[in-house]
Amino acid sequence: MGYASPLPPFAACCRLVAILALFPCLVHAQAGSRTDTPRAGTLRFTFEPVITTWEREFTVNGHEQRIGASLFGETHPPFGCTVIKGFVVCRYDFTPVLVREERRVTPLALEFGITNRIAVGVYVPVIRVNTRAGFQLDSLGATGNPDAARRLDSLLTDSTYALDPIAGTSRRLHFFPGDIEVNAKYRMLESRNYALSGAVVVRLPTGHQDSPNNLFDLSTGDHQTDIELQVAQELTVLDRLWLNVLVRGGRQQPGTRARRVGPQSVLLIPHAALATLNWDPGDYAAIDVAPMLRFGKDFAVGFTAGYWTQKRDRYTYRSTQDSIDIATRLGAPVSAAVLDAGTALRWTRLGVAMTYTGPDAEGSFSVEQTVTGSGGPVPVATVFRIVMRISRWPF
Repeated sequence: MGYASPLPPFAACCRLVAILALFPCLVHAQAGSRTDTPRAGTLRFTFEPVITTWEREFTVNGHEQRIGASLFGETHPPFGCTVIKGFVVCRYDFTPVLVREERRVTPLALEFGITNRIAVGVYVPVIRVNTRAGFQLDSLGATGNPDAARRLDSLLTDSTYALDPIAGTSRRLHFFPGDIEVNAKYRMLESRNYALSGAVVVRLPTGHQDSPNNLFDLSTGDHQTDIELQVAQELTVLDRLWLNVLVRGGRQQPGTRARRVGPQSVLLIPHAALATLNWDPGDYAAIDVAPMLRFGKDFAVGFTAGYWTQKRDRYTYRSTQDSIDIATRLGAPVSAAVLDAGTALRWTRLGVAMTYTGPDAEGSFSVEQTVTGSGGPVPVATVFRIVMRISRWPF
């Protein structure tokens, strides 16, 4: 199949900005998480679409490569090698696989003020996942090397691997629910120049994991329970500089996950290695900073910086019999712990943001780029985010 570029995410975001312009009452917001809570008896609605796209990923050592680049080495050994001036020169018969990943989160978040300092809320995301995968095209729009493309698809769909062929996400698999969140928030301190709040978030297993039978499938959630603690602060300096910091720490509860037991760095693992495993995802911590310069009472522009670190996942067989079954099918025992490598992740994002905030309505727009990543496959992602928030008395 051919590879065609989707509508640029920036164009989609520009459309949303145009919508904001038509509704000035909604154009009030902040780039980072706010410390404030809805007033007692007030219901606050938040619409926060987020578009994330990437074509490359960071490797374990922090180097960038195209998604699926290891397919070249795994599926296309050299042929026709000759010696020229003492050097071995080999020809390869392959056509590059081009992959572009996109995840669009369209959530609806509701918060209700129990008191002027305490609020409870729910976050319900609908997620559109889309993988555009295909082979490099020539100047006429045809597959550059159709024979090699057919051979690669034939290898992937062979009974040894039983993988899906190289293709984009079908329409019927675009939209799914994500992991729903429920939260409680307490605004501990508030003064003219400083505010501090704390929150507890419980993330429910309502999303779905990626398929082990599709090399480039995207998940909509981890499908296991997380408990996250958040601390946010806002500091205003000289009525101009607005410093917003959010610190998060999450404990991920054990669950199960279907995986092909083999090194994460190897894409082509036999179907005989497929098993449902006990999965204990690593706990994580993150910090997001958004210094903003105010140009008026409500309008501000600034940059964002975020850092994420996650401990290594742990995989084990659910029973001794599962381990025996894998060893029987593969002809040798394989430890489930081989999947642990490449799961301790770290990355940094930088971006810019503009924001406008008021007492009852907010709005903002930000663009972020992942600039470093290591520990395992980390998307070199561009993130577009818009926030529209308004508070109303429900009765």
